[in-house]
Amino acid sequence: MTSRPTHPPPDLPAAAPLNGRRPPCCSTFTRFFLHQRSYLEDVPFLLRPPPPRSPSPASCPSPSSRPENPLPAAIAAGYAAIDWLKSLARPVLPNEPVPEPTYDPVNRLRDVADLSRVFLIGDSNGANLALQVAAGFSSAEPGYWGQVRLAGAILLNPGFTRSAPSRSESTDPMNRYMNRELVGRFLKLALPEGATRDHPYIWPVVDAAAAAMPPLLVSIAMLDSLRDRQVEYCNAMRRAGKHVEVALSAGVDHIFYLKHRLVDSEPENDETAARIAELVEDIGRFVGRRHCCVARL
Repeated sequence: MTSRPTHPPPDLPAAAPLNGRRPPCCSTFTRFFLHQRSYLEDVPFLLRPPPPRSPSPASCPSPSSRPENPLPAAIAAGYAAIDWLKSLARPVLPNEPVPEPTYDPVNRLRDVADLSRVFLIGDSNGANLALQVAAGFSSAEPGYWGQVRLAGAILLNPGFTRSAPSRSESTDPMNRYMNRELVGRFLKLALPEGATRDHPYIWPVVDAAAAAMPPLLVSIAMLDSLRDRQVEYCNAMRRAGKHVEVALSAGVDHIFYLKHRLVDSEPENDETAARIAELVEDIGRFVGRRHCCVARL
């Protein structure tokens, strides 16, 4: 795992360290069967100012793999992205002042971000990828990742499903984005040949429960047809002794935060805008609580 992301990170937001501390780094995972655009173009709410008293994460998107390269190719790309972060890490002395950020995004990430506090974040099936990388992080030889440490993983409306549909999948009205048949076609492209929806890449309860895991924040939209599986996953992880926090969003459906363009332009979307703002607050508080408590897997 010596390769690096195909593209460097996009321009990072201005750093705002808390009390002289360096902000943590967020490595992002997009949905593995959609497109090649930057995740940060797709989810710009991640770049909005964080809540008071929370660190401002620098963002380093992991590359997405094309459908002709099914899983585990995208998971390997996630490991390669962390391996690339390892190549950027350098020792930081206590009370060392944070340098003025440069205009070069790679140097800015190297100089400003605290790579001993990395958060993985993904949405929909991208959350599945983030989870797989987080679970596999601990399988490397001790010291392999150098100074890079995982402080947490943020799963936004994760794409958990099984061959037998849950109650919410069976009873919720279908829409053009969450049509079970259409999603099945996408999964057929993404999964290894012959795999079903019960594969650990899609339903990771068994593997994840046995693996070391950083603290998790799971975002659940209450109108998401996948919500029953998401709740089932959270309960299973808690029973396995994992630290799992849940952010519930009422009145909105799967990947509601991608409606930011509508929210910005149509006054009738005030409820969606409020739920997006609440989610940003929840993410900020989760990162803020964990920024000094790193899971050393």
